[in-house]
Amino acid sequence: MDLNHRSPGYEPDGISRLPHLVMPLADLLPFFNAPMALQRNTGGNIQDFEAKNTKFGIGLMKKERVPRYMRARLPIPTLLCALLICASFAGCLGDEEEKGKDSAIDFVVYYDTTSGVIEEVMQNNQQVSETGVEVTFDFSYTKSSAGAMVTFYYIPGDGSSTIENNAAENGEITYTYLTHGLFSAAIGAIDDQDNEYFENITLRIDKKITWSEDGTAAPDVMNIETTPDCICDAPEQIKIDSIVANPQNGGVGPFNQGQTVTVTWRLLNSTDAIATESAPEQIGDGQDASWMYNQYFIEPGTWKLEVDVTAEGSGDEQVNVEHTVTIAYVADESTPNPMSTPEPEE
Repeated sequence: MDLNHRSPGYEPDGISRLPHLVMPLADLLPFFNAPMALQRNTGGNIQDFEAKNTKFGIGLMKKERVPRYMRARLPIPTLLCALLICASFAGCLGDEEEKGKDSAIDFVVYYDTTSGVIEEVMQNNQQVSETGVEVTFDFSYTKSSAGAMVTFYYIPGDGSSTIENNAAENGEITYTYLTHGLFSAAIGAIDDQDNEYFENITLRIDKKITWSEDGTAAPDVMNIETTPDCICDAPEQIKIDSIVANPQNGGVGPFNQGQTVTVTWRLLNSTDAIATESAPEQIGDGQDASWMYNQYFIEPGTWKLEVDVTAEGSGDEQVNVEHTVTIAYVADESTPNPMSTPEPEE
């Protein structure tokens, strides 16, 4: 194909005006480069064409005649793409700019913690005590340039109702979590001109359960509830630290001698399938054994921790069981904002 042959659609002087338009487009969108367009519309051999012109760069042509329609049409995709890219950036920047606008409310809230561990004590499968996680938010330094502050509020994110304080009476809000989860909460303030400002924060509440049973030959099953009390991901892991003790039997004579027991720990998931199981372990009279295990890939539901005890002699041997189980979440909580304490002057 003789590209120097004069025919309709080529510049009279034989010099293309296209290269300064093609270069940016070829760099950004290779599929719009000039050789491809020429091949599609003239039926030319693209390999031969490129071989003649690649030394000047992809899509850069020197003293080659190009159809007029290419000068008119090729810039359109370039401009459209550029406009779309600029528009998308403008939208993002616009959103950020909108978020960064000053509010009439100067929102200053101090809080020392955004994470904690609930502690529950279970004995013979009965709850003995439970201590929640208390969080406190100090709104005392929040002011408004438009008027007086009216309301400070906290949305816990655990399904509980919003807690509101009269700003003129109390600048602190305290809340106690009694369920575990990774909670999306909010703190906010409203002035007497109905200006409102709030911020979202995330709180991580883990749970530790101390479960014990004494003097048993057939330990009960410990239920572990992994369903979070929020719309959030399941816990990251279950941490197990368990001890089985075989107390020494008192007295003398053949009928008062203690026995060795064989113990096996077993963790079942929420579908009662075995998630993991320990190797059998022998515990002599007056001795104890422990099992530590971290279970990942937790699905919500009720997991079960079982302990099988088998005495090697005749009859049963009573043991004491103590489990310490922690339901733990990924550490994705917000950073605390404690009030800084000024350093004493020397």
